[in-house]
Amino acid sequence: MSVAPQQSIILLEDIDAAFVKRTDEKDEGRASGYINRVTFSGLLNTLDGVASSEERLVFMTTNHLDRLDPALIRPGRVDVKQEIALASRTQVQKMYSRFYPDQIPARAEEFADNVMKLGQRKNIAQIQGHFMLFKNDSLGAIENIELLRN
Repeated sequence: MSVAPQQSIILLEDIDAAFVKRTDEKDEGRASGYINRVTFSGLLNTLDGVASSEERLVFMTTNHLDRLDPALIRPGRVDVKQEIALASRTQVQKMYSRFYPDQIPARAEEFADNVMKLGQRKNIAQIQGHFMLFKNDSLGAIENIELLRN
């Protein structure tokens, strides 16, 4: 982060796993080519301490907000927390319309209804992945909705 240019956007994905030791072997990380050179204190300093710089947006993602140290997400360090929940019917419908802009609105409604009938809500990435399977086949996305059941 120290070499990130001003007016840049930085994404720290899965921040909850950044300082969790996943194995008991000390040398395994080094042998596999991965070594954690970041300390928790160092991260806090790069975010808003003496090592921080202005004009950067930092996004941090996590699937486990409860695992984050309160010092990392205190007010002033983290200005906005936004939960991205499972997709609603309206979001699914809008995604279909945006992915297949040449389709009539009734198709988007049909797709959204079918997703909701699966009995389990899906996240945005799952819906997008389904669309990628049927990039050029808007009807195939509807006809193969069962692939989303997994």
